[in-house]
Amino acid sequence: MLHPALQRERSAVVAYLSTCAQRWRELLPLLVDDAGVEVLHDLRVQLRRVRSALRALDGALPVPEAASLAVECQWLAGRGSGLRDVDVFLQRLDDYRGGDPDDGVSLARLHKALARRRRRERRALLASLGTGRARRLQERLGTLADLAVDAPGWAGEPFAGAVLRRAYRRVRRLGRRITPESPAEDLHELRKRCKRLRYLLEMYAAAFDATELTDTLRRLRKLQKVLGDFQDFHTHAALLRELRVEWASAPSAAVASLALIDRLLGGLADRATAVRSQFASRFAQFDGRKRHAAHQRLFASDPALAPPMLGSGGYCHGWLTGRRIPLPVGKVVCVGRNYAAHAAELGNPVPAVPLLFIKPASAVVDMAPWFCLPVDRGTVHHELEIAVLIGRRLCHAEPDEVRAAIAGLGLGLDLTLREVQDRLKSQAHPWEIAKGFDGACPLSAFAPLSPDMDLGRLELSLGVNGTRRQRGNSAQMLMPIVDLLCYTTRHFSLWPGDVVLTGTPAGVAALARGDRVLAELDGLLSVDAVVL
Repeated sequence: MLHPALQRERSAVVAYLSTCAQRWRELLPLLVDDAGVEVLHDLRVQLRRVRSALRALDGALPVPEAASLAVECQWLAGRGSGLRDVDVFLQRLDDYRGGDPDDGVSLARLHKALARRRRRERRALLASLGTGRARRLQERLGTLADLAVDAPGWAGEPFAGAVLRRAYRRVRRLGRRITPESPAEDLHELRKRCKRLRYLLEMYAAAFDATELTDTLRRLRKLQKVLGDFQDFHTHAALLRELRVEWASAPSAAVASLALIDRLLGGLADRATAVRSQFASRFAQFDGRKRHAAHQRLFASDPALAPPMLGSGGYCHGWLTGRRIPLPVGKVVCVGRNYAAHAAELGNPVPAVPLLFIKPASAVVDMAPWFCLPVDRGTVHHELEIAVLIGRRLCHAEPDEVRAAIAGLGLGLDLTLREVQDRLKSQAHPWEIAKGFDGACPLSAFAPLSPDMDLGRLELSLGVNGTRRQRGNSAQMLMPIVDLLCYTTRHFSLWPGDVVLTGTPAGVAALARGDRVLAELDGLLSVDAVVL
């Protein structure tokens, strides 16, 4: 029998790599369609995550030729770096200019030059994706989803603590060497090491005690932000210097155009100096004396086991403040036809008792900043619902127990494969295939339940591309929230980390890739998300 810590570590690694491979497959066609800057960024992140895991585990994974797979991931991620640099520069150009009094002609010339470079970089990336080398890499990434926890080739003892300790020590050693005189290359190397440590922390999130891990990740991301901005300013300055050389040597070189580049270069130099001045304080926040002691506890050889905290794609419950909620991701209990108008719009009778069904934890994903629709599964309908996060175990509960057990309120989307559901209903079959697929339950962050909050008068609404589609109020529910939870616990227990979706108002309709969704709950929270 496996050591409990090793079992948890292996499960975390399998889930992480499988999610990366799945996300890669979803993003690839979107990249070909040029669906947005974030698509390329996310795709490169998945490759870097796989590479970091393969390199860090160093033979402990049952993946044939893991070292060569890591090299191939690095190759393809690197092929997109030029396009990413141009895209980010274009995003930030207005901010870089500030109130610059350019003549318009020079700015148009700069935009035209950047657009040409972007087309060139994009053609090069697509050409790389079309090679046999890239196709073989895609096939090999697909095998990661078939990894088994009990497959031969894993290390025989728990190893997560050692892997993280080694990555942390490298970050700490490099960071402590940085001085105001250190070259930019040293900060760039530290940035890469911070990324690797962060990916490993995310991979092992389900295997470690969440309290220390959450704080470490938060501080590490702040340090990465400083290092990332510094690197971007240097990269964009190098891009501008290349353009300046081209323009200065052209027969039609314009003084105004060169002056615009010089002003932008000066501004980038000032920004790089300012952000570099923040490094010492950010690094101290990440690795001061107290934090170092916390890291030593966190990266111990025999880490404290934690309950499973992750849903699909790395989801974990969180507060609106951004802090993680230390509850496992459990089942999602849903109720059908709890609004009479919704039952009527689908031609369904109103049930005499609540119509309950369950989505598995693997269906849960973050609603923001984006969520994905399944590919080639037919029409996907949105059903916006008030989500209730359970904080205490409930079984045959009374109303006062239910109220005390509600940890928070949020919003959830009960994504539904409508044609699949209709077919299953016509055959008198269960709906799970239409309701429980991976990613079928995007959730918002949660707001704590205040003692004076009236659960019977909560308004929710959903807009798509600026047009309101759904609007309802919990006062319209056929069975109110507290009564619904009492009824549910008479049939099966609710555990901490479970979520109850309380029914959807009328207005359900199809979603499409590229849609922008705005979901709101009674002044408590608002979620702006893109559909991919």
